[in-house]
Amino acid sequence: MTKQQLRKHYKALRAALKDKDKKSAAICQWLENSDSFREARTVALYAALPDEVDMTALLESAHVAGKHICLPKVQGSTMHFFTVNTDTPLAEGAFGIPEPQGTSPVSPEEIDLLVVPLLAADTAHKRLGMGGGYYDRYLADFRGITIGACFRVQIADG
Repeated sequence: MTKQQLRKHYKALRAALKDKDKKSAAICQWLENSDSFREARTVALYAALPDEVDMTALLESAHVAGKHICLPKVQGSTMHFFTVNTDTPLAEGAFGIPEPQGTSPVSPEEIDLLVVPLLAADTAHKRLGMGGGYYDRYLADFRGITIGACFRVQIADG
């Protein structure tokens, strides 16, 4: 299949998935219990689109744990991360994705853990995104720990 066909296929699988809230909570709990999360000082998350794994519970856990939290914001053809807390205003940004408003940027070197949304992944850890390439460009030089967040139906055999 082409990337376009794969994206259509995995969007349909993800859209048909039941109990996304319950499954998102379980994924956030797993991440919260991971060594990568526990040891991270600065955690980069994302504001989920309706069918993506919702990171709200992990954002709240990170806040309670006193971690520095940041969310992405698209500016032109690049993506940067900005500091957030539980009451940081978010406004619809590029592609309808909620983005932080009025906060300071965080350099990639400061981020210990980056949780990445994805449309699909395989067992060889190859990621299929939505097609804009923003995370691909960001990850090209990122040296922290990266974890992809998805539902089981989004994992293909390598």
